[in-house]
Amino acid sequence: MRSTVKFIAAALAILASVSLAAAQPYPNRTITLIVPFAPGGPADVLGRIIGQKLSEEFGQQVVVDNRSGANTIVGAQAVARAKPDGYTLLLAIDGTLVMNPFLYAKLPYDPFKDFEPVTLVAAVPSAITAAITTPVETIKDIVALEKAKPGTLQIGVSTPTSQVAIGLLNMRAGIKLTMIPYRGGTTQITSMLAGDIPIGHESVNVSLPLYREKKIKIIALTGQKRLELAPEIPTISETFPGFDMGIWQSVVVPAGTPKEIVTRLHAAINKILDMPDVRERLTKVGIQPSGSQSPEEFAAFVRSQAQTRSEVIKAVGIKIE
Repeated sequence: MRSTVKFIAAALAILASVSLAAAQPYPNRTITLIVPFAPGGPADVLGRIIGQKLSEEFGQQVVVDNRSGANTIVGAQAVARAKPDGYTLLLAIDGTLVMNPFLYAKLPYDPFKDFEPVTLVAAVPSAITAAITTPVETIKDIVALEKAKPGTLQIGVSTPTSQVAIGLLNMRAGIKLTMIPYRGGTTQITSMLAGDIPIGHESVNVSLPLYREKKIKIIALTGQKRLELAPEIPTISETFPGFDMGIWQSVVVPAGTPKEIVTRLHAAINKILDMPDVRERLTKVGIQPSGSQSPEEFAAFVRSQAQTRSEVIKAVGIKIE
């Protein structure tokens, strides 16, 4: 009898502790923010700033977990399979959510079913660049140069995002820039500096320092807004209204995460993005903070972006095995 009473008492104690833990407000333990890139790039910088500020805001540790590989698929798959309790977040880029589903015949996650959108976080514009010796100063110059000898003007690309951006430019301008693939942005820029290619498509964080040193030209940005760090550089949308192929960053969580947790995360992250020190740190490296009014607004943005990019990918005929 005595052992039975002890067993019941122990069981009740365990149940009480579980109930108490469940009743504690979110968050009450460590949060993991998965960044699907290697350390050092724009996404890693952004993830670490958000992680640090979330730790301060929540009073809980936020661990940044870099899981690079397969065009963000490795990190995205890990979050898609995680428990939907708000303790595993994904720093997802546009490629993760609105390009991979149309680029890959088989994808181990469904961006429209496996994630709950939390918020847009930032824009990281990419740029159309040119060698100093290339006789172009504007997008109109590039269009005119290509039309003078159709199909002969080459442009370096190093990612699927680059291919889609140039594909859209070809469609909007009625031209056919010939894409030359490179394994990475650094290789492409090196090739441009050597005079192997006349123009290219590259991220701002890679191209802006060389532009400042007058080693290359930046002709235009692919996002809809000019860069605060270099307001003199125009956007392609100023020549072709509505053109928007800038890279954007966001935060999503596993599908099924309670709405109150999504709302809490949304409010906290947008509060962080409004902090003057955060805005200063991000703009210095070419990242433009850009939150969303609500998770629903961000979800609508994702659907709109998916439609646009799927049309371009289909038209250009890009597929990755």
